[in-house]
Amino acid sequence: MIATSPLLLLWFAFFASHSAAFTCPQHSKPTITALYAAKKQKKKASGGGGGFGGSKAKSTPPSVTPASADIQSLEKQWDNFASITDLEIFPPGDPESSDYRHFIVADVFVRIGPEDKDSNPGTGWFRTGKLVAADDIDINIAFALQRGLILWTAAAMWPQLAAKGQLAAAKLMQVGFMPPSMNMADESEPALDDEESEDVQIPQRVAIKDDVSLKNIGFRPDFNPKGFTYKRRERSAMKAKKSGLDEIMDIDD
Repeated sequence: MIATSPLLLLWFAFFASHSAAFTCPQHSKPTITALYAAKKQKKKASGGGGGFGGSKAKSTPPSVTPASADIQSLEKQWDNFASITDLEIFPPGDPESSDYRHFIVADVFVRIGPEDKDSNPGTGWFRTGKLVAADDIDINIAFALQRGLILWTAAAMWPQLAAKGQLAAAKLMQVGFMPPSMNMADESEPALDDEESEDVQIPQRVAIKDDVSLKNIGFRPDFNPKGFTYKRRERSAMKAKKSGLDEIMDIDD
């Protein structure tokens, strides 16, 4: 279990009250790389504000409940990620096939943003994990509904973020993203440098439809936060992949 420091409990209370392997086939549906390239044509978001991330959904229907910022929710969304992606970063298979499922993955980053438009960010961007949006769900909606969980997890992963832990600083936390990659952080990885940070995008504000389900989006951290060990669905998926490979090897023999 994650150690629940007073700081994390304080942040959790604030979240609760304010929550709103790998192939690269070509697909007809948009990929995060295409969406990312289009957004790069627009002016980059310049500052923080808005509380815990700077970019929030325009509105969340009463029927849609954002992912909560706690251990149980992290386990569920981690399981969702593994189930949707089968540990791929691009959807495998033929888009015309009946069993094909489209999804978009993004690399996730978190930082303490600037206090105002004339100040520098409180920290650099820390690589935190990967997010997925399945079917026709907008990637921005997936960020909006899991933002509290992502920031809560990042605070447990990165002491550099927790060190900025006054509530005023916590309000400045931002989520950013890049197109999916094979890169995974560990506890020793530094924040992105200035050149790398130029490529981080902040999710856009979008309206959320009332039929969106948390089952169709997911998030997994790049490594387990301190005191937390969980990879149940991923272990199961890896066993299935190994079993399939063994069967192929037996056939070849």
